[in-house]
Amino acid sequence: MRLPPTTRAPSVSILIGLVAGVMSVMGIARGEPSEAPARHTAETADGLVEAQKKRALSPRATEADQIAALTVIADVAQWAAQGAAERALTEIAGASGASPEVRAEAATLARTQSSDENTAAGAEKARALGILTDVAVLGPFRDTGGGLDAHDGPEANKEQFGDPQKIHSWGTVEVAWRTVPPTFAQANGTPLDLFVHPRKESCSFVATKIRVPSAQTIIVRLAAAGQARLVFDGVDVGKSDDVHAQAWLDRIAAQVDASAGPHLLAAKVCTGALDDSGRVRLRVTDAKHAPLRLEASADLAPKPGEKIAWGTVKPTKLTTALTRAAAAKDASPDALLDAAVVRTLGGADDLKSPRAPGQLDALLQSKSLDADRTAMAAWVSPSGANKSARLYRARELATKSGDAATQAFVDRRLVELHLDTEMPDWAIAHLRGSKLDAKKDDEAIILSARTLRALRVDALTMQAMRDLAAAFRAAPQRVPHAMLVELTGLARTHDPSLWVAAVNELVRRGTRGHVLVDAMSTRGRDEVVKAANDAFQGGMDDADEALAVARSVTDAGAHDVAAQLYRVTARWAPNRPESWAGLARELAAASSDPKDRELVLVALRRARELAPGDAKYRAELALRANAGKGAEDATSKEARDDERWLTPIATILGRRKGVPEKGPPDVSDRELHWLRVVRMHADNRVSQLIQYAREIVIPPRTQQELFEPIPPEGDLTEILKARVHRKGGGVAFPVEEHNDGARPRIRWPELEAGDTVEVTIRQWTSTAVGGRGDAPFYFLDYAGSLASHPLLYNEVVVESLPGHPLYVDVLHDKLAPYKRTDTDERGMHVVRMVWDAPLIVPEEPLTPHLSEITPLIVGSTFKSWDDFRKWYGEAVRGFTEPDDEVRRIAAELTKGKRTRDEKVRALFEFVADDIRYVNYVSGEWWLPNRPHQLLARREGDCDDKAILLITLLRAVGIEAQEVMVQTRMTGQPSVLLSKKAAVPMFDHGIAFLPGPGGGQYLDATSPQSRMGPIPSMDARAVALRMDTGPAEIVQLPPSSPDDHGADVTWTLSVAADGSGEVVGEERHSGDGAFWLRSNLSQAEARAQYVEDNLVGPWLPTLEVDKKIDFKGDLPNGQALVKYKAKSRGLARREGRDLVLSLSPSNTLGSSLAPLATRTLPVQLPAHLAPSHQTRTIRVVAPPGFGWGELPPGGDAGGGAYGRAHMEINKDPRDPRVLVIKRNVVFDMHLIPVEKYPSWRAFIQQVDALMHKEVRLVPTGGEK
Repeated sequence: MRLPPTTRAPSVSILIGLVAGVMSVMGIARGEPSEAPARHTAETADGLVEAQKKRALSPRATEADQIAALTVIADVAQWAAQGAAERALTEIAGASGASPEVRAEAATLARTQSSDENTAAGAEKARALGILTDVAVLGPFRDTGGGLDAHDGPEANKEQFGDPQKIHSWGTVEVAWRTVPPTFAQANGTPLDLFVHPRKESCSFVATKIRVPSAQTIIVRLAAAGQARLVFDGVDVGKSDDVHAQAWLDRIAAQVDASAGPHLLAAKVCTGALDDSGRVRLRVTDAKHAPLRLEASADLAPKPGEKIAWGTVKPTKLTTALTRAAAAKDASPDALLDAAVVRTLGGADDLKSPRAPGQLDALLQSKSLDADRTAMAAWVSPSGANKSARLYRARELATKSGDAATQAFVDRRLVELHLDTEMPDWAIAHLRGSKLDAKKDDEAIILSARTLRALRVDALTMQAMRDLAAAFRAAPQRVPHAMLVELTGLARTHDPSLWVAAVNELVRRGTRGHVLVDAMSTRGRDEVVKAANDAFQGGMDDADEALAVARSVTDAGAHDVAAQLYRVTARWAPNRPESWAGLARELAAASSDPKDRELVLVALRRARELAPGDAKYRAELALRANAGKGAEDATSKEARDDERWLTPIATILGRRKGVPEKGPPDVSDRELHWLRVVRMHADNRVSQLIQYAREIVIPPRTQQELFEPIPPEGDLTEILKARVHRKGGGVAFPVEEHNDGARPRIRWPELEAGDTVEVTIRQWTSTAVGGRGDAPFYFLDYAGSLASHPLLYNEVVVESLPGHPLYVDVLHDKLAPYKRTDTDERGMHVVRMVWDAPLIVPEEPLTPHLSEITPLIVGSTFKSWDDFRKWYGEAVRGFTEPDDEVRRIAAELTKGKRTRDEKVRALFEFVADDIRYVNYVSGEWWLPNRPHQLLARREGDCDDKAILLITLLRAVGIEAQEVMVQTRMTGQPSVLLSKKAAVPMFDHGIAFLPGPGGGQYLDATSPQSRMGPIPSMDARAVALRMDTGPAEIVQLPPSSPDDHGADVTWTLSVAADGSGEVVGEERHSGDGAFWLRSNLSQAEARAQYVEDNLVGPWLPTLEVDKKIDFKGDLPNGQALVKYKAKSRGLARREGRDLVLSLSPSNTLGSSLAPLATRTLPVQLPAHLAPSHQTRTIRVVAPPGFGWGELPPGGDAGGGAYGRAHMEINKDPRDPRVLVIKRNVVFDMHLIPVEKYPSWRAFIQQVDALMHKEVRLVPTGGEK
């Protein structure tokens, strides 16, 4: 369906407001004495179109004003009265005051509004504007970075550039030249989404062969979404690395002296991980920018006698009006506003590193900015958070200045914002509060209807439809396009006749495609077929719509027509499995021709090849192949090559050990068999065939335990086999097996001890691996297990094709013997590793992760860290370039800061405290969010905050680098230390500041983080620095026990009944200070935290005074807390004596060294090592009591483990006061097995030293 003027169908709120915003941009007062200042905002879309037309035609209009006006008019067209935008653009195109380039752009945009756009008649009009409608498409070519500059595919051999016989396919992805019908290559641009799949992270070529009748100077022009490069006769004549969302205006132009004869004009367009419109338009003008109509052909191959002078042209690169307007070089308010409008509404901002947020921020710093312009800037703000705040600012300004027009504009925009953020209650409150519900203009009616519909009350929904219907019936040929779209959505369910009437009006305006086919389903098969054929003549935007049209024809019962439509779709979009599946289904239903019967199988195999994780295609192919040629042939054709590695079940069952007849079970279950076959395919997808079998020893006790925990190793899963081999013989099958790709499910029947479950699955990555928007692919496989779930056999097979390697390594390979074979077979390199006796390790407390103590097989698409760093560097290129907003904020934060350290600290604390930690996934999933997104939302996760900090530092001239960290919380450093494969298993991102003494690591992840020691989860962790030095894994600074912990002073006043009071003061550093800041910042929460964490572990029956003094910003990141508490059980009674314990009730040995001997190392948690606890306790005896014999103090020296010290003395100045000083330090966090006896001895010494009691005895003075 074509929705003029855009290639998308945004919400009503978006475009009306966008237009209104741009109108305000274009109407900046210029101080003209002879006329009133032009406005930027207006209540209605019609008013906006008219105002923008006047701005573009004004004698004082700059080129940027005119380009911004064109953008606004095109964007608001759907919300204005029918034809208003087209008439305005046509008038600008004919204006003598505008430059030829601007007039040509206006004429081109006017064509997008015409009802005959994307028709045969429209093709002739497009050619008259210099638009090249006869083009061919080639793609996709995989782009994981630098694809725009790569001269691959047809450019590898220019003489064969347009050879239709040349195939550029890779794996299952078919890549060959395809002719685009002229109805799909007009003013809106060629829709790549109809002809290229997969398009994300890929490059495509759009090319044509033009014939110049005589030697002349021409200008070749390109409008394209994504990144783009323009090529003339094999010479690059222009390039733009910015990733654009839209292709409305020309972004690249070059002047060439073209000789008479044929020439090849081509555009290479690359799409990133973020969505764009996928439109491409080639246009030619003469040297004066006037449209030039040339003979063009989509047949790129030279005809007999034709010759193209490859590489001889000497182009003159030109800047386009779009580029000049978006640059805003003079940085005036008008220029900044024009640039922001063009970038946002015109889709001309760089999606990779946007500049519009900075331009808007610079504009809005002006204190003299009026309400009108503020409202415009607010509306075009890309971030919802910024938009909301700026709209309220504009509303306040409008109220103060009595600007009713701007206030009305802002009120409408606020209603839209509430609707867009799914707050219909707020929307209707504002709608009624601003009396917008009483207005009868088209925009007000649409907003009111949207609000009523959003409330999800049937009666209100019907009222919304009636309001829209009344406006439509009053002026069906005048109402805005957006009103018709809203009305069709409501009437489709509630009033079919109204629905058809509204759709017919859309058709009259040029909208076709699935919207018409769907409506014609109410009129029968013939009307559906007619509408579908029309859709395939230029009325569709993408392959999804083409498939929807074909499905509607199927639903109408016209299977023969549907088969033809699927044939066309398969030709246009040969990499969409749905096209081939639909073709197979319709041929099977409509044709009895034996050739078509064979084609059914061919089409199903192609669908299965493109969507290997779809069980439906597999089942249907097996069914039809069995019916046609017998089971044996079907099996041979359908069997996957990797299934040759599967082990017969008899072999697996031979490993069963049974269940003990007497006594408790020795294990929970046994993993009898584990096989993983990893294959890298030619299209860069990865499949993993997994076969495993478990012998049940302790049967499931709940229904939930009957669900099989299918290993989540891929995006799509197909269950090949699932069965139960009963202990006494026989086979049972799952009572539930759900095989729907990403969410497979197996539920077993009742299982008994001795049964064996067997599962075979194949999992796939959803797309080719290595994309910038995807997580890097790697896999881990453990040739070992814990004793409660012993693994008896482990096998890993890795198959890779030449040019598509998977790098494999075995870590800790000496721990268990295995057999490895490397062979080349069936065109693949095969690595097979077999463990007949995998390592089984006991379950012991504080054990390192299994990856550190058993053989581990790792595989990755990266051979070295240099490879990974290059991939990541290209993916985040431009992320840390400061824009105007970042520079302003950095300057404000560092104002008055003279030293480098002061500036770093100010920026660090802003990122830590003002940017809330939220794990917000970016559009590129694995990559961080851009700085402007964090500044707008005021939230982000660790690597987001690191990128923002680096960008802020760069804005004040301080260079820093990103660091990827695997923290000690993940605790699998061995994975990163492989020598043969780089496995990027990172869970954290921080910054590094080069400088004296090895530089400084900065972790501003969590609120209340402070500069000083790095968190203990970072200390001693492994990391990869994104600098220019050697790409290698490094260990972060070890940190010292002095950096983390607490220094505590207590005064305990004991009463005669054993109760007492505690007065405490604690100074925490490092991680301890962080936790204090995190939990004590709010006064209301302090008492509970103090009770639970600071005093409770030591003293019973507490009542903490709610008045707690807290200081969180001490030097070097320290924090101080002071508190008071009462305890009813400070000391216990023993006869007449009182006994006071000097330690918590639990011993260190019970948690840190409970076993007499160990077979595995001890790994202490990050919060414990390194750390220190220094506690000075002053105990005041009650009157009438004195101190009995005091226990001895002493020291426990643990060397690298740590140390402990205890002193117990009477205060020489007051015999009633006892002073206890205790200090415990832990340093070494990983204790090898051979050192465990000495470690345990040290812990026992510490317990013996610390677990002391003192006795208070009556002295006779008590009454």
